[in-house]
Amino acid sequence: MKEIRYADAGMDMKKWILWLIRKSWVALAAALIGAALGGAIYAAARTVPESEREYQAVSKLYLDFAVDETGEVYQEYNGYTWNDLMVTDPILDETMSCLSEDYTREEVMAATEATILSDLRLLTVTITTNDRERSDRILAATDQALENYGNSAKEFVQIQTIQATEAQLVVADSRLAQAVGIGAAIGLAAALLGLLLYYVLDDRILVASDVRQATEVPFVGYLFGEGREETAGGQFLSEQRLQHDYEASAACLRERCGEVLEIRINRKQDAAMEELEQARKACALILAIPYGQIHGTYLAYLIGQYQARGCQVLGIAIENADIQFLNRYYGRAIGKEQ
Repeated sequence: MKEIRYADAGMDMKKWILWLIRKSWVALAAALIGAALGGAIYAAARTVPESEREYQAVSKLYLDFAVDETGEVYQEYNGYTWNDLMVTDPILDETMSCLSEDYTREEVMAATEATILSDLRLLTVTITTNDRERSDRILAATDQALENYGNSAKEFVQIQTIQATEAQLVVADSRLAQAVGIGAAIGLAAALLGLLLYYVLDDRILVASDVRQATEVPFVGYLFGEGREETAGGQFLSEQRLQHDYEASAACLRERCGEVLEIRINRKQDAAMEELEQARKACALILAIPYGQIHGTYLAYLIGQYQARGCQVLGIAIENADIQFLNRYYGRAIGKEQ
């Protein structure tokens, strides 16, 4: 009896692709589920609790620089300078004086950012806190403190607030589309990997190559039950041709070996053993196995059982195969006139 070595058996790629096409709905469903899960997980992770939400208020101030003793305009202020100035006593003290006692210096310092973007005369102040109202009040106090500073510092003629916006919720850039795409890709990859693993482990017998992987007993053909009606597409003619090929192969075996008994194995495979006495008398057998219902490992076991009882298994046939699958697998309409 042939020992089945799955690691050396290889893969019938054409059979795998045809099988995968029939299972494409599984991959599609997995991709849709993955996309839905990816979007849901992203939405859940992106949802920030109310207590952790940030609100930003922004103002722009115009800096009217004074001239120094040489007649040159003071221009030593930059973004880093202003971030340092905002937390020093002259400005911070003014800011705190415009706020109620429930505001702390640490809170105001942590919330404030001052930036010079391109024009040294244009200062952008950003206040960020977890409360909309507090952001607005700190911004108003900071603007007032800067205007007062502009009136007292020798480097400025004045500092004037030219624009101030109310605090807005900080919204992160949406990555929903990317999350959905990644979820769909992961779902599709997982489905294909699962289908591949299932195909590798599934040794059900569908075509002649599956028989050759399971046993050295030759494949003698496809056979079909009697009484089939002709259908569109010439399926009846195809089945008739395959049945004829099988009968011709079986006749050759009978010419060489004499009486050959055909045993049809049904889903209840143990029922085939009921014909054992008749098989012993015939000595030579053809086992007809149902399409897609018998695994290669069981077929090898069954052949071994018959051989152990003195029966010679001359051939394996596949019964009631899917003729449409065979047409696609062999690349032409079997039995049709060319």
